[in-house]
Formats: sequence, structure tokens, C-alpha cells
Amino acid sequence: MAQINDAFDVKYRLEYYGLQLHPEWRDNIRRWQYYSDSFNGGNDYREGRYLIKYVLESQEDYDSRLRQTPLDNHVKSVVETYNSFLFRTPPKRDYGTQVANDPSLDAFLQDADLDGRTFNAFMRDCATYSSIYGHVWVGIDKPSVVVNTRAEELQQEIRPYVSLHTPENVIDWSYARKPNGVYALKSITMLDGIEEDKVYYRTITTTETTVYVKAGMNDDANIVEVFENPLGVVPFVPVYAGRSQTKGLGISDIADIADVQRGIYNELSELEQLIRVSNHPSLVKTGSTQASAGAGSVIDLPDDLDPNLKPFLLEPSGSGITQIISSINEKVDSINRMANMGGVRSTTTRTMSGVALQTEFQLLNARLSQKADLLELAEEQIWSIWAQWQNIAFDGVIDYPDSFNIHDKENTIAVLKQAKETQPANQELLREIDVMLAKALITDEDTLEQVINGQNDLQEQREVDPTMHSPMTNPTDMIAHIREMIEKDGLTNEQIMELHPEISGFFNNQNGGDDNGNG
Repeated sequence: MAQINDAFDVKYRLEYYGLQLHPEWRDNIRRWQYYSDSFNGGNDYREGRYLIKYVLESQEDYDSRLRQTPLDNHVKSVVETYNSFLFRTPPKRDYGTQVANDPSLDAFLQDADLDGRTFNAFMRDCATYSSIYGHVWVGIDKPSVVVNTRAEELQQEIRPYVSLHTPENVIDWSYARKPNGVYALKSITMLDGIEEDKVYYRTITTTETTVYVKAGMNDDANIVEVFENPLGVVPFVPVYAGRSQTKGLGISDIADIADVQRGIYNELSELEQLIRVSNHPSLVKTGSTQASAGAGSVIDLPDDLDPNLKPFLLEPSGSGITQIISSINEKVDSINRMANMGGVRSTTTRTMSGVALQTEFQLLNARLSQKADLLELAEEQIWSIWAQWQNIAFDGVIDYPDSFNIHDKENTIAVLKQAKETQPANQELLREIDVMLAKALITDEDTLEQVINGQNDLQEQREVDPTMHSPMTNPTDMIAHIREMIEKDGLTNEQIMELHPEISGFFNNQNGGDDNGNG
């Protein structure tokens, strides 16, 4: 069955077939495809015809320009940068007693969608596509196979699985308020596919799943299959990038960015054309003059040619190139501001003041924190339905990072280095500087934890035994430490050698001795 390829065609055909479509689906279907094309780039973007056609431009010239115009894909860069922060540290999952002890849990975590994708990878894809569209739908299902015992179910590897559905394929949905006042999904209709003269779709309610096929507007929908829904809830969860006022509809992270990217795309086409024309001047001549441009060319002039009609090269100045490049750079800066990534993506961050840069980082951190909260909420709902399929309850907690280590790394390291070089007398302050340096230099969380714990252990040992000193291997640190032991601690040479026996080997090597002590 055909998937969504052309939004206008799909919308027209579904309306022709007389299917019930959600008003928000009607309004947003073409926009969703535009977001998808903007993220995917390549042929998807070219076939979307987002390059504006010149007045009086022939179709052949337009197609040629379309093939030659590159796409600087800022949409993909922004989305992938968001995800790099969101999933730098995996979420912490407390599954609760019942889910944690379920024999199917490990298999699900390793293959969540029955297609080899881990659950972590699946949630990362949810974050990616929700950023693009504003939201995606996650279905939680379980194969309907008749078994007599739980053991048979485990033996046949029958377990819940998840599936990701982008908004183009969810054509209708509805919510209803429960007796306790909470809104819950009442029904959802999925587009399964379109053939030449038929459309396949299914509607899932709290009681059943019904698969339909419809051949035309005047034809009734024929029921293909009906499946009982034993859960009593619609097993679908929306994953939002940003909440809107409409239930089941999110706010895309790239809505405005895609429009600016399209502007850059068209200006890049102008730039390519201008460079091509500027680098290849046109030869102007009379019809009777035999000439061509290029190195080694020979021009044959008629004997009676008017001197005022001699051939010449028409060479555009190319003065517009600078203006176009400036306009493109301004649009890139605009994208960075909209995405709160002026301090992350920009190549000119050094021009920003420290306060402005810190503010940008804080705004990005707040945005990422909001996205993490939405992922956290969605995942808890997913686990709740997963548990219902297993006839157990989910009483665990999902915790995505609330804060993200976003800073100007080079500037942070430089400031901390300067602070450490002042040699503050307060050892607690010095230790805190070391911890901050470690956080700035080390990205791996496990390694960072080991380093910080090692520093804490060393500090505790020094508090118990002030004379304890760790071995020194770096010459610069060693000399500074020797000076400190003499000036501050008042230690003698014998005491220093007792604390640091490695010093003797260091000075022997410095004097040019070999391993046998020979000079």
C-alpha cells in the first residue's frame, strides 16, 4: 500500500472517498509534509519545488537550476543538536516492582518495535519526529495470539511492542472527559494505505479495532477485520515537542526555521547564478565576426568592419555577491536566535558578550528542560499501557535530565584555570574549582563520576592525615608542590623525600642518567 507522498493528492483523495477527517489534519497536512521535506533535504526538498521560479523562466532552465542549487540544512542541524543534549545522559527508569519483574521487560528494551530498535533508540526517534511535526503518536500493541498459559506466551515471545506514527497517517482523533475530569483519548483513526481505487484505514476505540476498506465517496466502507480491545483504553500516546491549545496537536520546533531555511535556499540559488555569470563573461560581437571566447581563441574581423563594432567581453561586476552573502549570514543568525543556539551553532560566538552568551545558554537549557518533561510524561503513559497489556500495574518513575551542561567550554576552562593559578588558601574552594574543571573537560558521565569521587576520597584522606601526599608525575606540578611544602608546610628535604620518593628518580633522569645510574 502506498504511503503519504504528496499531501495535496492524499487530502484530495481522502475527501473524495468521503472519509471523516479531523479539521486540524485538513489544515496542517501540507505543512507537515513541508516540515518533513525541510528535515530530509535532498530529493524530498527538490521535489517539493520550494525553489521560486523566475518570471519567464523556462521549465528546462528551472529544472537545471533546481538540480544545481545546494541546500544548507539548518532544520536537521537544529533538531539533531536538541537530541544530542536530550539524550547525552540516558533517562533514569524506575520500572516499579511489577514491571521490573516481568520476564518480557529485557526483550522489550532490546527490541521495542519488533524491528530490532532498542527502546532508547525508539524514544530518541520520537523526540526527533516530534520536533519536526510538533507531535507524533506512539501505539502500544500486543499480538493477538491465543495461548492457554503465561508460559506458552513467553515461549512464543508474545509481548507488547511499540510503533511510531507521524501525523500525516493519523487522520482523525477525539478526546472525552472521564468521570474524574481527566481527558482521555476516545478514538483514533489511522490511514493504512491507498491503492489506485481503494483506501484502507482503521479506527481504534476503547472497545475494539475495526479495519475498513472504501472504494469511493458513494460506496459504503466495508469492514475487513474487527479486533477486541481488552484494555478499555485507546492504546495510543501523543508525544509532544510543544503543547498547543488543541489536544492531539503539537507545536513544531522548526515551524519558523523551515521558512528561513527556504529563504536561504533561494538566495543560494541566486548566489550560484551570480557567481556563474560573473566568472564567465559574455562575448559581444556582430554576426559577421567569427569569434569565440576563451584562451587561445582567434577573432576574424571583416576588413570593412566599423571600429566602433569591434567585439568585446561583457563582464558583470558581481557586486551583488557580497549583499547576498550578508543576507544569508543574517538569516543564519536569525535561525540561531529562534532555536536559542547562538552560543552552540554560531561560528562567531566570541563577538557575544559574556552576559548575552550566558543568557542564550539559559534559554536553551529552559527549552530543553521543557522538552525533557514532555518526553518524561509520554514515556510514563507508554509504560502504563505496556503494563496493562501484561495485566500488571506500572508504579515506577521515569526521570529525564532537568538541567543540561551547556556552556562556552573554552571560556569556562580559561576562567577556571586563571582561578586555580591564584592558589586560593581555601582548600574547599580549590577542590570546587577542580570539580568544575572536570565537568568542563569530561563528557562521559561515568568517567566524570569516577574523577569526582576520586577527588572526594583524596580530600577525605588529607583531612584525616594532612601529611598525605599523592605521587607527583608532572614536572611543573612537582616543582610547585615542592615550593608549597617548603614555604607553607615548613618541611625539610628529608621529609619531602619521604613523602615523595619519586622525586629522586625524576632528578636523576633530568641529569641525564640512564636506568643503571650512568651519566
